[in-house]
Amino acid sequence: MQLHRHSPTCSLLFQTPACTQPAVFRPRKAPAVAARPSSCGVETCSINGPSHAAPSPAPLLVNAQAKRDVRARATQASSTSTSTETKWWKKQSELWVDVHTEEEFYREISSGDRLVFVDYFATWCNGCQRSYPELCKLAMDPDLNKHIKFVKVCIEELKKVSKDMGVKALPYGQVFSPSSGKLAGLDIPPSKVKHLRHNLQVIMHNPGHLFRADPNGFVMPYKPTAEEAAAAAVAKNDKAAEAAALESNHGSLFDHLLKNVLNEQPPAAAAQQQEQQQQQQGGSESIVEQMNRLHREQDQRKQQQAQQDAAAWQAKSRSSNGKGNGKQQQQQQQAMCDMTPKTEEARQAKAAFLQQYGKEYGYGGLLDQLYPCEVGCRMKANEHYMDYTGSSVYCQSQIEQVFEELRSHMFGNPHSANPSSSMTSDRVEEVRDLVLKYFNADPAEYQVVFTRSATGALKLVGETFPWSRASTFAYLRENHNSVLGMREYALEAGGAFKAVNETFVDHWAQDGECGANLMRLEGPDGSLRHMEGQTGPVYNLFAFPAEDNFAGVKYPLRWIQQIKAKSTDAAQWRVLVDAAAYVPTQPLDLREVSPDFVAMSFYKMFGYPTGLGALIVRVDAAEILKKLFWGGGAVSLATSSADFHVLKCRPADKLEDGTVNFLDIVSLKHGFGMIEKLGGIRSIQAHVATLTEYLYERMANLRHSNGKPMLQIFGKHHLANSRQVQGGILNFEVLRPDGSVFSYKTFEREAADAGFHVRTGAECNPGACYNYLGVTEKEVESLAGKKEGCHDDVEFITVQRNKTLPAGHNAKPAALSSYDMMASLASSSVDLGHPAEVASQWVEVPLGSVRASLGYMSTWEDAYALVNFIESNYKDRSQ
Repeated sequence: MQLHRHSPTCSLLFQTPACTQPAVFRPRKAPAVAARPSSCGVETCSINGPSHAAPSPAPLLVNAQAKRDVRARATQASSTSTSTETKWWKKQSELWVDVHTEEEFYREISSGDRLVFVDYFATWCNGCQRSYPELCKLAMDPDLNKHIKFVKVCIEELKKVSKDMGVKALPYGQVFSPSSGKLAGLDIPPSKVKHLRHNLQVIMHNPGHLFRADPNGFVMPYKPTAEEAAAAAVAKNDKAAEAAALESNHGSLFDHLLKNVLNEQPPAAAAQQQEQQQQQQGGSESIVEQMNRLHREQDQRKQQQAQQDAAAWQAKSRSSNGKGNGKQQQQQQQAMCDMTPKTEEARQAKAAFLQQYGKEYGYGGLLDQLYPCEVGCRMKANEHYMDYTGSSVYCQSQIEQVFEELRSHMFGNPHSANPSSSMTSDRVEEVRDLVLKYFNADPAEYQVVFTRSATGALKLVGETFPWSRASTFAYLRENHNSVLGMREYALEAGGAFKAVNETFVDHWAQDGECGANLMRLEGPDGSLRHMEGQTGPVYNLFAFPAEDNFAGVKYPLRWIQQIKAKSTDAAQWRVLVDAAAYVPTQPLDLREVSPDFVAMSFYKMFGYPTGLGALIVRVDAAEILKKLFWGGGAVSLATSSADFHVLKCRPADKLEDGTVNFLDIVSLKHGFGMIEKLGGIRSIQAHVATLTEYLYERMANLRHSNGKPMLQIFGKHHLANSRQVQGGILNFEVLRPDGSVFSYKTFEREAADAGFHVRTGAECNPGACYNYLGVTEKEVESLAGKKEGCHDDVEFITVQRNKTLPAGHNAKPAALSSYDMMASLASSSVDLGHPAEVASQWVEVPLGSVRASLGYMSTWEDAYALVNFIESNYKDRSQ
């Protein structure tokens, strides 16, 4: 297998209309980077969380040896975390009470007859990892264990608890008395954790006291004043009430975060529900029955609210039509609100569709009520939006909620502690939690890093990944251009890249031998080349789309664990998933699959805001990233004259340069709220699947009068398990009656005039596009200087292809390309003038296609109209 490496002697001559100049290929080599301090301090990690006071600074690294020690510890920690099954914070878990909810936390610190020691930690905290073995020694001490219960809290899981408890730096511990509340707060970095045994013994032998720590880390008892005792009693009662409220609440964190987004329950309904709950306090209704009842009531409220929204929008439309031709405008608005098919044929077609798919389509009738006032009001009556892979659509109520929030609150730069900044920080952290919860990601394992787009997330991985001359960047051929662009970073470091197909990855993932070739680094004589100066493991990266943006093929997520399992102590494989085209209509559960990096874009999910994406990164993967550039917000300490800086500890803070796009981040919850209103991502998945199957069946059966197909459709729609392997994209070529390809650009113009929002071209996915169309890499390269992109006039390429030889001919033709098997190749009359004429022909091959993509607000009317448009305009059409 050939690996692509840069050769400094290569040169090509690119012919361009404006100039003719040789393309310059620069030698690729890893830049020399001086040793730099770790992002964590030697012992402590500051927390730049919401509404905290100024973070505790990490200690200065005073000499080069200290810098080397910190980097060595970070490297050792990252390599250890990937090569062993047990994470450091999960070791000796039998010694600890792990709490994961607020309810559990308050129950543990307020129950029992023992003191409670709480260790606050973060999985990314270097000091926490170094202190943890000493804490475990104390937890297993039988003398201490008789009197003290040891509890662990991951601050990423319980951010509100950590904030309420005043945690500002890590490692940090607190001691509670179930009867008296908090007794002491203790900094426990590696240099001070040795004092913890003494401090715990002092606390044990001085009941009725509170405790302060001196500068050396030793606690001193003191008697609380009357005011302090009263305040402690009030705080204890408040916490007890909060714990009781949490215990009685069966809603999820996701529901809690969306409480201001989803429709509130009407007062009358709330009173009725309260009365029912009071009648059922005897325990006759089980938790499952309660949940089922609550879900039914929630669905009813959604239906009622949707009807109210539609009625309110119609009333608003009528009131705004008082001038000019208001009557005509009102009729148009009412026509858009009416989703009833206009012809008998359409009514029968929709009835047949609903007979087959009614249980999954349209969110139980909610779509027909919402679409006119949420989306249809922004388009003409004959318009159909079918470019959801390019961008989803935002809803009217979503935008109204966003601007209502902006009108009602003052948001400030989060890099401060003033009221507007603190509120912004709180909201940004809430959205981080919301994103993790939406993808069911363990907050101890994953971090959300906000970027400008999915492309920005991919670029961030590319520029910080620890490439070396021994590294390989392998990626699926059907990746987006933005993934392909990452190979430049691998080449810059002297590494190699390889584009692979689905068959190869399947074989490699299932313990095939072919993957070994990806690791072969051959010298000029063909022998394996020794990588001089290579210390630690070699890091390699495999990238693939969960769903490709060209044909909508979904690829196996089982690849993630299978490829990562190829890692050894000497060579690590990390996996990146481009989920931009996948997550708008498919569920991604990051507890079932564990990619190291996930790139996504929010406007592709719910239309607004644009210019905001995210990199969801595993904590252990973030540890290996080598950040070169740093800016405001990412650095905790820096000097202007000396080459010194210390990055922030938390991966999200460290990887976000400058001020995050906080106004757009705050608005994300309203987009997630619309998804929840429709029933969640699995309801969207089922809805889109029904339209995809219906549209494919109708399009695949379109025929010219001579019986030949009108369309060539790409993807895996034809397979029996199409729902598992095919997303909501119909990518196709329009064929003439003789089987040749109709101009996709002409189709785009005519479809636009008819009101269809579709996309044409290669859709930024050359690997998938040219593979389906049968265009070779060399033929694409020949277009350099002639084709500028999907919007230029170069639509076809004339190339030479093999054809079937007559019987008895001695020549043996080469294997036919996949496109030769398509009936859409147009024969040419070019005379080759030699015997090869019988074996070759000149053909015109298209360089793009038509893509219609479906999303959460797509309707049956969209699919029905597209099929009718194609049939009425292109059946038996030759020009």
